[in-house]
Amino acid sequence: MIQAYFGNGKGKTTAAIGAVIRCVGCGQKALYVGFLKNNDSAEFKVLDTLENIDMLFSNEKYNLYDNEKPELTPKIIKAYTKLLFDETARIITGYQMIVLDEILDAIQFGYVDEDEFIKVVNEWKNRVEIILTGHALTEKIKDISDYISEIKNTKHPYADGVLARKGIEY
Repeated sequence: MIQAYFGNGKGKTTAAIGAVIRCVGCGQKALYVGFLKNNDSAEFKVLDTLENIDMLFSNEKYNLYDNEKPELTPKIIKAYTKLLFDETARIITGYQMIVLDEILDAIQFGYVDEDEFIKVVNEWKNRVEIILTGHALTEKIKDISDYISEIKNTKHPYADGVLARKGIEY
């Protein structure tokens, strides 16, 4: 099945990682694949100590705000095409859950072809639970998703100028 956690609120990745913890706590294997994030956030240090969790990130580091730099688009497309359609597809067998964190943003920014993505996840969804996260949910991805959770920002300290805090937001 396919789960989608989307919206402008805090907690999408946290919810996905909670599902990963539940999965491995039951003795199953999970794969976390990060898009538009680097692997230096604190939660990855903890996940890296647990058995039955593997993590994949692009060798090239891009972040959410690189979408404002059109000169990077061809490089990001190449990196994320390789990450999703080559590396992830090659090792997916043997996992009960896969998290594609920020994949919805990668699709929204045009870094991952949505139709190709849908084709691939439709092949995977009968053998692995798939969790998608990001800010926006397209109609096509809405149609193929079995669970959809929208996380809304009602109030956030960023609006008052408070920067991301270590141990809380990263």
